[in-house]
Amino acid sequence: MRIDGWFMCLVMLLAVAPVARAQKLTPDEAILRSYVLTMPKVEAWATASIDIANAMKAMPASERAKRKAEMEAGEEENETIASMAATMERVPEVRRAFRKAGLTAREAVTLSLALMQATMFDQIAATNPDAKLPSNVNPVNVTFVRKNKAQLGARMKAVQEASKAAKRAESSDEPDPDEP
Repeated sequence: MRIDGWFMCLVMLLAVAPVARAQKLTPDEAILRSYVLTMPKVEAWATASIDIANAMKAMPASERAKRKAEMEAGEEENETIASMAATMERVPEVRRAFRKAGLTAREAVTLSLALMQATMFDQIAATNPDAKLPSNVNPVNVTFVRKNKAQLGARMKAVQEASKAAKRAESSDEPDPDEP
């Protein structure tokens, strides 16, 4: 599973768009605003994310390419939490890992977006104390991120390491351009 530019752009839009306008929240913004992060849920999400990376790393190159194509096939339609969750549900290893961890794909998407929003705002607020919290960000989640920085950092590092290992396996599948 990869986090591409499209995903980061979506997160940025979801994180800062409500600041620029004082309108009613969209349904997805309301979901993010009402979602409350907890350490057990973050732990479950991190465990599932590591399991997904390990499953992708362990599978044969042809199967990994098939799974990657399944995820990429839905990228263009991933404009809502529901469509992102549906894309994740199509990949058996992803679906299985989240279910094993006690999460639905929808909750995993919501959790990851809420966590990124809160983390991004915390980083922005650290450099700009006058920054105003976007209306779609739950202030409880920002407090959660601030209180659990060390533990969250350790879990995120573990997820990143597992993802890097999976990407290394993927890149080793690619033929060397210098080979005949």
